Amino acid sequence: MEIKKDLSKLSYQELETEEENTLKKLSEADLPLDDASKYYEYGKKVLLEMTTRLDKLSKSVTDKVKE
Repeated sequence: MEIKKDLSKLSYQELETEEENTLKKLSEADLPLDDASKYYEYGKKVLLEMTTRLDKLSKSVTDKVKE
């Protein structure tokens, strides 16, 4: 699994795939601790990007409804 550097360039669907792949990788019983830590931090970054996008979308929709 390749860790992407710039998550902002990925679509939301690609971010979902990244998160699924990260969870699969973290589920591997033989994953070394150093790698597990790396994938855990990466997963947090992916989730933060996803949450940020959803928050922006929610605000945009809310603003449109108020108009």
